[in-house]
Amino acid sequence: MSLAMNIVALVGTNPYPFDRFIKPMDQLAGEHGWDVFIQTGSSEYRPYHCEYEQFIEKDKLHAKIKQADVVVCHGGFGSIRDALFYNKPIVAVPKKPELGEAQDYQEELVRELENTGYLIAVYDIENLYSSIIAAIDFTSAAVAGNQIPGIVSDYLKSVNLA
Repeated sequence: MSLAMNIVALVGTNPYPFDRFIKPMDQLAGEHGWDVFIQTGSSEYRPYHCEYEQFIEKDKLHAKIKQADVVVCHGGFGSIRDALFYNKPIVAVPKKPELGEAQDYQEELVRELENTGYLIAVYDIENLYSSIIAAIDFTSAAVAGNQIPGIVSDYLKSVNLA
């Protein structure tokens, strides 16, 4: 028996594809009957089992996030910040520059936010399903959206990037 879920999946707005994430997310939605909206960005894969838009207006996106049970996203600051603002459980899949998915490494930010209890990280896409299921009962460290820039800034200073 599948669990009914409303999931918002985000890949960001940068000009890099993230088919490695979108395709398995679409397959899981089909297999489990989940109600999934995917913001596909510059990816080539078009979902068969999910509602999707390449890009979406901010107000419309925020309304979808507000209604979601779980937000599954890339490791970008904006998507994570938006999900935290609405206190949604987050599953983050960092994009990899070596695969042409981004120009910068998202893994450092995702690891820091995972270590401080704000999200569940997926470093191997084979763990996407189990991470989404774990997110149902995940309680994120409670933070206001405006504290995230400070956390990011402190982290960047700790690794001498700021």
